[in-house]
Amino acid sequence: MVKYKRLYICIIVSFIGLLSINQSFAQDSTFTIQDPTSISPLEYEIQEITVSGIVTARESYLISSSGLRVGDRINIPGEEISEAIRRLHRTSLFSDVSIEHERVSGGVRIHIKVQEQPRLESFELVGGKRSHRRDLRERLNLISGFAVTNSVRTQAVNTIHRYYREEGYWNTEVNVVEEMSDDERNRISLTFEIDPGERVKVREINFEGNEEFSDRKLRKSFNTIKQDRWWRIFKRHVYTQDEYEEGIQNVLEFYRNSGFRDVRVLEDSVYVDDWRRDKDGVIFDIEIEEGPQYRVRNINWEGNTVYTDQELTNTLGFQTGDIFNESKFDENLTGRRDEEDILSLYQNVGYLFFEFYPDLEIVDGDSLDLNIEIVEGEIATIREVEFSGNTKTHDDVVRRTLRTVPGQTYSRSAIIRSIRELGQLGYFNPEGIQPDLQPDRENRTVDIDYQLDETQGTDNFEFSGGFGGRQIGIILAARVNFNNFSVQRMFEPGGWNPIPSGDGQKLSLGVQVTGRGYQSYNFSFTEPWLRGRPTSLGVSLSYDFLNYNNNRSFGGIQQPDRRNELFSASVSLGRRLQWPDDYFQQRTVLTYNHFNVSGFSGIFEDGRADLMTVKHEIERNSTDNPISPRFGSKFSISGEVALPLPDFQQFYKIKSKYQHHHTITGKLVLSAGAEYGYMGYLSSSGQSNFQRFFLGGTQIQQRQNFLNDNVDLRGFPGGFNGVISPLDQNQNLIGGRVYNKYTLELRYPAVSSEQIQLIPYAFVDAGNTFMDLNSFDPFEVKRAAGFGARIFLPILGLVDLSYGYRMDGTPASNEGSGLRPGEWEFLFNIGAPF
Repeated sequence: MVKYKRLYICIIVSFIGLLSINQSFAQDSTFTIQDPTSISPLEYEIQEITVSGIVTARESYLISSSGLRVGDRINIPGEEISEAIRRLHRTSLFSDVSIEHERVSGGVRIHIKVQEQPRLESFELVGGKRSHRRDLRERLNLISGFAVTNSVRTQAVNTIHRYYREEGYWNTEVNVVEEMSDDERNRISLTFEIDPGERVKVREINFEGNEEFSDRKLRKSFNTIKQDRWWRIFKRHVYTQDEYEEGIQNVLEFYRNSGFRDVRVLEDSVYVDDWRRDKDGVIFDIEIEEGPQYRVRNINWEGNTVYTDQELTNTLGFQTGDIFNESKFDENLTGRRDEEDILSLYQNVGYLFFEFYPDLEIVDGDSLDLNIEIVEGEIATIREVEFSGNTKTHDDVVRRTLRTVPGQTYSRSAIIRSIRELGQLGYFNPEGIQPDLQPDRENRTVDIDYQLDETQGTDNFEFSGGFGGRQIGIILAARVNFNNFSVQRMFEPGGWNPIPSGDGQKLSLGVQVTGRGYQSYNFSFTEPWLRGRPTSLGVSLSYDFLNYNNNRSFGGIQQPDRRNELFSASVSLGRRLQWPDDYFQQRTVLTYNHFNVSGFSGIFEDGRADLMTVKHEIERNSTDNPISPRFGSKFSISGEVALPLPDFQQFYKIKSKYQHHHTITGKLVLSAGAEYGYMGYLSSSGQSNFQRFFLGGTQIQQRQNFLNDNVDLRGFPGGFNGVISPLDQNQNLIGGRVYNKYTLELRYPAVSSEQIQLIPYAFVDAGNTFMDLNSFDPFEVKRAAGFGARIFLPILGLVDLSYGYRMDGTPASNEGSGLRPGEWEFLFNIGAPF
């Protein structure tokens, strides 16, 4: 029994011992496999940094970009390694980055592994129009040698899509083909394969919430983009974001100008949808909240002493009960072109420091009280006037043109007038003339500094050619014009550099010849300011010779050779006037002509004649530009008398011309003109066919026929072949004693720079000549319509090309075959516009 008890005790003790051993082993195992993140980071010093995987990048740049430096102490594990990887990714030079570390004696060794992004070798655009590819090359920000990342590829594709969407292509597809270089430079070439698809036009412009105005009215006010319809040939139907936003603003402005000041767009959307017959179309949906329509109830002025309330109200242009027009209100306060606004009203009489504070008060929900507080200030005096930018033109030429003089009362209109006068000289770019005002409120003065942009080519050389009809042949002409000449500098050392210039004088030398015996030589000189006063003096000399040596015959009868010679000399004296206003000027011209004519019957008895004429002309010119006026008018009336000297020809002429120019919108200008002429005689015995009116052709063609008074008309050639003239009983062209001419022109200055001005235009011309006043009918005209362009080059001057369609013909005569209606006529001319 005792024996078994001992055995039980030994077994129990052994079991307890095994349990203790297992528990102790379990505790040791848990310690060795604990979570590594629970281990505390240790600080190490970077002993060395190595790099692998770079191809084109510099090792020093990569290490610097990582932010790791040898000698720095970092924690492992820690944020320093993760931040270094992020920094290298942000350079966009590497597609993959990893960093390894190795413990070494005294610290840690860092090894950076990278995989570089490929660098751009070149890129190519395939598909689409050549002009589109050219535009895209300028837009794409792809530079050879830069890294090609996914972001760069995506941005390039988005740029292509955006460009084509602006051009109206909404379904453009772009495929990017990549080709790695064969060498180890890690270079890549990209090819963008473009399929623009079909152009999607704006099919619908829909409005919601509009109660006062119809959709049609609002579409018209949208203006920038029109719905695509078959009859709208010249309207734009393609969506662009800028034009869409401008159209939205146009609609809102239309509402505000109709009294709806609170109008707003609640929601708008632009999308492409099936429009009709499976054809995609761009749709605009625009929801509008109109608000109330406001009318003017009261107009209240406060602080005005110079002008009465009624005078200011009349200038503002509103009366009680008028619908409030926001654009009209702003324009009549500060910005009318004719200077009939409140600001000009004050500043034109010296109140430079004038200010106003409008307060529009809403009354009864749909009425407005216009409360305008006026702060008139003091009258300002011009203290100094300076100018800069005239490197060629002398200071006195600029100074005498300015209408602002030190000591005078400040005038806004005088500054505007000075800008116009400087532009009219032709020496400065009108758009580049900028006045800089420096007001001194304390001393009630102002300094004005005109910044001028001088054109490089005031002088020009004209070389032209044309056809003067079968009697004349080919015409060649050359002329050199010095439009800013200086006689004084001719005699100064260094004045010829290369031409003496800067005094505003005009010198012209010309020659014109044809292959059939025509020669013309002419010289003219004009001094615009004689002895420092606004008086012009001009002299001219010319010699013309024409020999019709062509053995012509009419009806089997041999015609004699015809020979014309003309020597001409003239002196003119002009002056600027102050009444009725200072836009007027007058000019008197004394001319002597000597004719030597043979082979022409019915003009001069012995073939020789002398002519002494006195012509007086009054002109008013308020246009802003001599080449392509945007606004203003030009009117002239002249009387010319051939003095009844012994053995001299005698007659008298009265002529009048009028032009008016009006900007329709933007740079689009409409011009209209009319002119009339009448010729009479001082005695019944002096009547002849000499110096009568002929219409048709250009100035180049007309120079050969100096026995007539030629008036140019587009659509009809010059010379005897088709010229507009009455016929006598023998069917001879004898010229008219009365003429009329009408012109309508729509033009758009497409290019305006120092190197070239290009001005396309469309025109309608009409005119006729009549035997006398009894047969004169202002509505019986020969008509032509067409298009053309004026090109101004500094070295060549103004070139006019026109292509006119004749609606009416001219009768046949013994001198030519006449013209049939329904034909086109191309004309080429060098000289002033109509």
